[in-house]
Amino acid sequence: MNTVEGSESHCCEIAIVGGGLSGALVAVQLLRNGFTGRIRVMEPREHLGHGLAYSTGFEQHLLNVPAGKMSALPDQSGHFLEWLRSRNWNGAAPDAFAPRKLYGEYIEELLHSSVAAGGRGSFRHIRAEAVDARSAAGGVRLALNDGRSVEVQKVVLALGNPASATFESAFVEEMGEKWHVSPWIGDALRVRFAGERILLVGMGLTAVDAALALHGQAMPCRTYMVSRRGLLPCVHDLRYAPASPPSFADATNICLMFRQLRAQIRQLQNEDGCWRMAVDALRPVSNEIWRGMPLSGRRLFLRHLKPYWEAHRHRMAPQVQRRMCELQAQGRIEFFAGRISRSAAKDDAIELTIEQRRGEGLTLEVDRAINCTGIHEDYNKCPRRFIRSLVEGGLASANDLELGFRTDGAGALIDAQGNLSSALFTLGPPRRGELFETTAVPEIRCQAAALARRLIETS
Repeated sequence: MNTVEGSESHCCEIAIVGGGLSGALVAVQLLRNGFTGRIRVMEPREHLGHGLAYSTGFEQHLLNVPAGKMSALPDQSGHFLEWLRSRNWNGAAPDAFAPRKLYGEYIEELLHSSVAAGGRGSFRHIRAEAVDARSAAGGVRLALNDGRSVEVQKVVLALGNPASATFESAFVEEMGEKWHVSPWIGDALRVRFAGERILLVGMGLTAVDAALALHGQAMPCRTYMVSRRGLLPCVHDLRYAPASPPSFADATNICLMFRQLRAQIRQLQNEDGCWRMAVDALRPVSNEIWRGMPLSGRRLFLRHLKPYWEAHRHRMAPQVQRRMCELQAQGRIEFFAGRISRSAAKDDAIELTIEQRRGEGLTLEVDRAINCTGIHEDYNKCPRRFIRSLVEGGLASANDLELGFRTDGAGALIDAQGNLSSALFTLGPPRRGELFETTAVPEIRCQAAALARRLIETS
């Protein structure tokens, strides 16, 4: 794939900022739908399509959705499964959970083939990071971190999730270099010495990934996982198909809706069903329900119900759960519900006091700790330089929940004055808050296809 080098400025019709899954799929859809203009993708990584999620080098990191549902193309549901079979991947089946790094290779290969078949289109990968954006005649001028700039008519902000999230606690400062802001930065997931004691703050899928990586190495270690509520992700059970979504009596009342959902789950269980049937039934209609919910209801959900929902919605592969149970049975991993209330240096280690959710205080000695709490971005206080430049420059504005950008229904940005942009668009995680489901492949692939059509129609 062609890469732009040098320090000069470049011009193009469409620039895609970010070359992970979202950015790669927009480029794929542009090329597959006959776009013949110049496309530039700004991505520092060597490989496009991998992003943060699929750049892992650990075989233990699996997709948390079966292969039969992971096609990158909304009009070809079996595309990923067919690709696995063409690669003679052992165990390729609709209910298989493939390694995440393999999925990154799939997206990269799909992009390569789309570029090769793209006819007159001009595609380039610029290995740099966009750091600033300014309005320019006919579009936007993007500044890159290596001194180059790009004049572009339309920009797609395929920014994905950041590698780390802020974690505000007094013990973080006390831990100093023994605290890792993210498992995905540097060598946080490398075991330093045999018997190393590592605290994982958080118990969601990120923490599970970290535990699998740490315990998959030759050197043994011991890990502790702690979160306020002590909720591990539930496990997939593919025997159950989604039920029909409930007809909520009042879709603006979040408490009433959850009472009705629990009633549906009890009914399904009485009929030899499963709670998964009710949760999965909401997937196709969740964005519609979210849009119709008042802001107070959305905030109530985020403050009180989100951890419980995510533990049931974002589930582990069965083989991942088995491995976690093995590690627990062997005494190599322990789980705690509570919060860290105190820390103090003790020789070369850190002594932590955990106030357990149900019980007395617990004292642990650890050699270091890794933040695995997931993403909690405030777009009005975003530490990511490019997002901050867009908001501070008035080209973009944070949505009402401050979890992403304010956009129209198709992903066009709305600026600080409330004007709809004709040049700036986004998809995926930056639409979080305005959409309920916007971070997984099924939603991103549809957004990418719709956005590509819009860009072609307005070019």
